[in-house]
Amino acid sequence: MNWKFWVFKIFFTFSLPYLASAQIPTEVLENNGPDVKWNVIRTDHFNVIFPEGYGEGAQRTANTLEHIYLPGTQTMGFDPRNKRALEPPRRLSVVLRNRHAITNGFVRLGPRKSELFTMPPQDYNFIGSNNWMDFVAVHEFRHVVQFQQSKRGFNRFFYFIFGQNTQALWANLAAPPWFWEGDATAIETAFTSAGRGRILDFNRVFRTNLLEGKLYNYNKQHLRSFRDFVPNEYVFGFHFVSHLRRKTNDPQVLGQIAGRSFSVPFVPFTFSNSMKKYTGKYLVENYNEMMGELGQLWRDQLNEITPTDFNRLTKRSNRAFTNYRYPQVLDDGTVVVFKSGIGDYTQFVRLDKSGNEIQTFVPGIVNDVGMLSSAQHKIVWTEFEFHPRWRYTSYSVIKTYDFQTRKLRRITQKSRYAGASLSPDGKQIVTTLTTEEGENALVVLDTSTGEEKLRFPNAENDHLSMARWSDDGKNIVAIRKNDQQKTITRFNMESGLGEDLLPMGTENFGHPVLYKHYLLYNSPVSGIDNIYAKDLRTGKTYQVTSSKYGAYNPGISPDGETLYYNDHMVDGLDVVSIPFTPESWKPWESATTTRVDYFQTVVEQEGHEHILEDVPAKTYSVRRYNKLRGLINPHSWGPFVSTDLTEAQAGIFLQDILNTNSAYVGYNYNVAEEAGFGVARVSYQGFFPVIDVEYDFGNRSETETVTNSEGRRQRVKFKWQENSLKAGLRVPLLLTKSKYNTQLSAGVYFGINEVRDFNQSIRFLDQQSDGFFNSMEYHFSYFRLFKRSARDINSKWGQVFFFENTNTPFDSDFDAGRTAVRATLYFPGLYKNHSFYTFGAYQHNKWKLDTLNNDTYLLRNRIPKPRGYGHNTLEDFVTLSANYTLPLWYPDLALGPVLNIKRFKANLFYDYGFGQIDIINREQQVQLNVDAQYSSLGGELTVDFNILRLRVDLEVGVRLVYAEPNELHPGGNSIEFLIGTLGL
Repeated sequence: MNWKFWVFKIFFTFSLPYLASAQIPTEVLENNGPDVKWNVIRTDHFNVIFPEGYGEGAQRTANTLEHIYLPGTQTMGFDPRNKRALEPPRRLSVVLRNRHAITNGFVRLGPRKSELFTMPPQDYNFIGSNNWMDFVAVHEFRHVVQFQQSKRGFNRFFYFIFGQNTQALWANLAAPPWFWEGDATAIETAFTSAGRGRILDFNRVFRTNLLEGKLYNYNKQHLRSFRDFVPNEYVFGFHFVSHLRRKTNDPQVLGQIAGRSFSVPFVPFTFSNSMKKYTGKYLVENYNEMMGELGQLWRDQLNEITPTDFNRLTKRSNRAFTNYRYPQVLDDGTVVVFKSGIGDYTQFVRLDKSGNEIQTFVPGIVNDVGMLSSAQHKIVWTEFEFHPRWRYTSYSVIKTYDFQTRKLRRITQKSRYAGASLSPDGKQIVTTLTTEEGENALVVLDTSTGEEKLRFPNAENDHLSMARWSDDGKNIVAIRKNDQQKTITRFNMESGLGEDLLPMGTENFGHPVLYKHYLLYNSPVSGIDNIYAKDLRTGKTYQVTSSKYGAYNPGISPDGETLYYNDHMVDGLDVVSIPFTPESWKPWESATTTRVDYFQTVVEQEGHEHILEDVPAKTYSVRRYNKLRGLINPHSWGPFVSTDLTEAQAGIFLQDILNTNSAYVGYNYNVAEEAGFGVARVSYQGFFPVIDVEYDFGNRSETETVTNSEGRRQRVKFKWQENSLKAGLRVPLLLTKSKYNTQLSAGVYFGINEVRDFNQSIRFLDQQSDGFFNSMEYHFSYFRLFKRSARDINSKWGQVFFFENTNTPFDSDFDAGRTAVRATLYFPGLYKNHSFYTFGAYQHNKWKLDTLNNDTYLLRNRIPKPRGYGHNTLEDFVTLSANYTLPLWYPDLALGPVLNIKRFKANLFYDYGFGQIDIINREQQVQLNVDAQYSSLGGELTVDFNILRLRVDLEVGVRLVYAEPNELHPGGNSIEFLIGTLGL
């Protein structure tokens, strides 16, 4: 192990924070096809880039961004009263993506930009009464401000020396994820009428855990867990940020804490020390103080509640957190739920009248809109599907499943429907449509054909969601929302006219159900989410449930005698039932409101609660966006380490704003070969086939066991210089349309290689000397993997195949060839979250037998040897492996702020291999004639952990292996140290 290895180790330690977002330029970029024409609006502070046809939405977004530009900066280091205040963010490119059916938005560095997805969400507990594009603009712009705040002190220096990726990753090292998302969520709450901090469902799990005695320490709350379900950084962060601002009454406190940390990001625990400086207490002390304060507020709230008595239908076999959401009663009285949890992948489960799980169906990637619908013995839902090539073109299609016939049907294809409900006779489906241009519609489809039968008028282009049929099929109810308010509207099937059933406002009601003359719905109006009913004959409103932590999603049995709904317990949402007896309901006028508005201090400090009510309507000029101008866009010039720790890189990274082109120019160090080489790569992905060009120049090495003329075996390291130019096409396809994640990639490349300075005293057979050769490479890969839960180590079912062939069909100084095939098959283990998998591989290296010419070039090995053996290059090699993988323990053990141990897991294996080579070089008197068998067995123990409270999950372990001796290896027992891939 020479000095270069230790340089790599030091390099890895230094560059650990870069692992989260550095990109390999030849990966598949997420973009749209070349048919999308792009325009741009240039404002004072933003370049809003948008597809042709989305001009009206782009104008609104441009106005919103400019309107919030200064207010959004003022409590994150930009206080105008402070002479040392930072400058507001410089001009930012904001890309609007309208062909994605997924709701999302993000800000990133490397390259610096924001992307906003225009598809609005359906779930009322996510969007509230907000306009989606306003909401996401506010949240994501706060991230822009945070990144600007991070460019200070040493991190500013790192930015100038290494670029944007380095700035971003040191920033993420300096401040925990809860700071980034908690602060942005607090701003969205302060600037909008229904930010997530105002939505009670947002803190449901956090609140329940605390009140039920799950007082997790800071490490577990921050770093998450495999044992327990811990709310994400949005929930935790919002409450922690709100607590700090309430405690100090200082709107700048987060900017001061983070700013000091960003200045010296390489100093561990500076964030906690900064918190001590500005709040008087360290991080953990403040966390414990917050938990105490929230616990008292929420316990006081519970003192005012008398919970509803109910019958629990759900049966839990263990204490793992599991949700049984959206209960729907079939005609036979069984109940269908959408099940998911920390140990369970998403699935539809049918429960009998005693709560036993009697039937399961596993869908694909469900577009979870906050509801489920059934009729007779069928259910309907929406599911994401994808354009095979363009990752930013996706669809939300409608599917049905018949529990009686066990048949799945895809009702629509390449559609943008969100939320769906079956009519009582099952012949029609009502759903909501959002077009790429941003138009919203409520439509009725024929279940048999998927054809549109009716579209309700929507002159104001209000957003519609959670549509559902009345029990008699004559009406449809849906949530109708304008820019800042919403109501529940009843649409008549005959007249097509709509009638508002609730007053327009900001009350966050959802999941409407119209049964006879009652409208049932969820609402947080009492201070805890509960189910309410409005008698449409009398106009009176009633509180149907009184829940400790939240009641949701009413569903009425076909006979009208039972009301099923979800009630939240400490282990997740259960299905419960009560008699459907309106005379027992409590009139809402006599109910008590016990709401805890933890966000109020932040709202008052920001002072912009109604900022979105007066967004200007300025019309900006629009011009065509020139994609060529931004094609070469260097953003980072720092180090990078691959997540499998096999290669270190240092160079310049380039990527354009629209994700069509990426490039890298720099120096790579290969750990296995202990050799470095220069690299230049370009990957243009704006066409259907990806165009890749790569030029490598530098050192190569290979260590082999050879037999010299005296018959002695020895390990010899061969070194040479190599220049190579490779160019070709590949087609990466995303084929996921079911419960299996499916991808396929095929490529062909032409290469030109030069070998020189191959001047070892012993040559390995005839493998090479100085010269040139041309090559053709063919790649094919395919995988189909069953969906996984958080606890699953491997897929329950799956197949992974890889094929590669390299040859030299043209006249060259060398003759080279290699064919490699690999396959992995996954199967269920004996218990939940266990897995059994087999691996098989075959490789053939082309050799010239009994030759006198030095014209055989040895290509890199592409398949692994059985564990416990060193590497040798053979002419033919076959390897087989059987593995059983299982989790052992979820300790959630924190050793102060230094080490957090999350999971121990094991893998038991048996490996077998057979290889042969029969070659003689008469000129050099070097020979190798081997038929070698390999057989090893053993076990691997690995641990998932975090260090220094960093959210990156690390994996290390040991391997105990016994290897049978063979002609090339002495065999025996050995212990190996394992470093796994990094969980990001």
